Amino acid sequence: MRHDWAVDDALGIGLVAGGAALGIALAFLLRARLPGPAVAVGLGAAGALIGAGGLLLQERAGPADWVVAVAGLAVLVPFHVRVVLGPLGRRAGT
Repeated sequence: MRHDWAVDDALGIGLVAGGAALGIALAFLLRARLPGPAVAVGLGAAGALIGAGGLLLQERAGPADWVVAVAGLAVLVPFHVRVVLGPLGRRAGT
């Protein structure tokens, strides 16, 4: 059985682009409008999508790669946005 790498590449590119778009929208447009936990979960999902898409673009990604990349980015993306852009969620009094 032949594996169609073009399908994996297209899906990988789509996941990376979709995750990046979600992360940008949450970080710059919705970070101060939504509750903090919702922003954190959304940014975590964006990171996981980017990690999964990146692994689909690689020729040989093992199970450990999937665990480390997807879980790592799901944790690191919200942390990165918090450190660089400031608190997640609505501000007091707004």
